[in-house]
Amino acid sequence: MNYGRYKVLEELGQGSMGIVYKAHDPNLDLILAVKVLRPECLQGETLVKRFIAEARVLGRLDHPNIVRVYNVDEDQGTVYIAMELLEGEGLNDLAKRKRFSPEEIADLGATIAEALGYAHSKGVVHRDVKPGNILVRSDGKPKITDFGIARIEDSAEHLMTQAGEVLGTPAYMSPEQVLSEPVDGRSDLFSLGIILYELCAGERPFRGDSLGAVFQAITQATPVPLSQLNPEIPAVLAEVVERCLRRNPPDRFQSGEDLAAALHGCFRKESPVEAAPVDSREIPKKGTPAWVFAVVLAVLAAAGGGIYHFTSGRDAAAPTAAPSAPAAASKGAPASSLRLSTSPAGAHVFFDGAPKGEAPLRLEASPGKHEVRLTLPGYEEWEAQVELAQGAEVPLDVDLVRTTN
Repeated sequence: MNYGRYKVLEELGQGSMGIVYKAHDPNLDLILAVKVLRPECLQGETLVKRFIAEARVLGRLDHPNIVRVYNVDEDQGTVYIAMELLEGEGLNDLAKRKRFSPEEIADLGATIAEALGYAHSKGVVHRDVKPGNILVRSDGKPKITDFGIARIEDSAEHLMTQAGEVLGTPAYMSPEQVLSEPVDGRSDLFSLGIILYELCAGERPFRGDSLGAVFQAITQATPVPLSQLNPEIPAVLAEVVERCLRRNPPDRFQSGEDLAAALHGCFRKESPVEAAPVDSREIPKKGTPAWVFAVVLAVLAAAGGGIYHFTSGRDAAAPTAAPSAPAAASKGAPASSLRLSTSPAGAHVFFDGAPKGEAPLRLEASPGKHEVRLTLPGYEEWEAQVELAQGAEVPLDVDLVRTTN
């Protein structure tokens, strides 16, 4: 089987949008990867645009620590991307079997920060920086992958977020992503800070037993100081990592290059780290509510069963609201649909309380608000309210959080 001039050798893996093959380019005598859009995704115009946008994003970037794209084209009624074949192991898997030394954490973080800084200089914000999107080669050098939801800072090439879409992985989102505020490169540095904290402490800084609790932690909680969780982490490294996690973007490092320089400086003899500015948002305010909620999703509280409606702003709370009934479709209105996938796959899907099978799947429904619940043994239950626009197909990709028990 061929896609264009590329001869498929074997299948490497599948995702919610595409299938990745190992292939051979006879013109260059090169082994590479070919990512092919799933046939069922061709019906969703948004998914096709996002798939092509990923190729365009990668086409702008030429950096040794970012996956390289060679070509994007159409064949056999679908769209494909020819890209660099990455040999290595995902950081999420590597961290499970290897304990990184403080020096290794600083070096790895600096390399990733420099690559992100390069992407930001080209107007590209990744928006989904997480261990699963960082591949570590056998020589220890990382490669950043999966720019499928990256934001291009061009008015002509801006992909709009559809109602109901979750862009990013909740456990690694920045406060501005949770609150649906404008994001820039400093959002990626916050996500990188979560990764570095996790490598230092063996646990994430923001946790919860439900999606709502995770979002609440990201927007309100102050992480436990690394010195309390792992005394082996030098204070200078802990200070750099904790500065990445400031809730207010101006209080973080302002560029990937600045963060990389600070990380490189952690183990030099004369390299004092610039004192982190005080995060004004972390100073308790009189009368500040005990919780804050984010926009985009109305997340159901696992314990009480109520819906948390997220509102914009880090210092304002929204009252708990009763679930709203699915909006009735206007007479003759075209049906809407929800294309749902989970990581890992196989989660049981309940739509408006009724079981619908296992993810990934596609559901047709009337326009309006609907309740979605996902369950999978060994993972936290995920519940949300999504709003489907009339006649639109909304992609919803959910990364489930493992139970802590």
